[in-house]
Amino acid sequence: MNPLISDSTEWACAQVTLDFFYALDMRRYSEVAALMASDGTWFRQGAELLGPEGVLAALNARPVSRTTCHIISNLRVELNNEAKPPRARTCFYLTAYDNDAAQDSPALRLVAIRDCCDELIKTEAGWRISEKRSRRHLPPE
Repeated sequence: MNPLISDSTEWACAQVTLDFFYALDMRRYSEVAALMASDGTWFRQGAELLGPEGVLAALNARPVSRTTCHIISNLRVELNNEAKPPRARTCFYLTAYDNDAAQDSPALRLVAIRDCCDELIKTEAGWRISEKRSRRHLPPE
């Protein structure tokens, strides 16, 4: 395999994950939803969000005063070019902060460090998230 093609594909996959959380923190929820595959699922806070519409509805229900910051580290990309259409997985640690809007406090608080994996699928529109899962890493569940 040509390493330049592989590097470009890996970067494109990593960019989906990075773009997802940047848009989430900037409250650009339509951009977040657009990164989901049409039949993609996001397992979030005990609920299964289906497709861009399900993601958008859940995010639009967030308190307007809530501010978040998601920091991604240890990002790894695994390609599966044998699949038709091509698939990939991005795995990473996610350190999540919020301003605890329920307490009406401007101070950020550490919510958790999560161990995450996004399953991606290549579509006509580019790489999209077909499945998004995470589990709390610290503090342990």
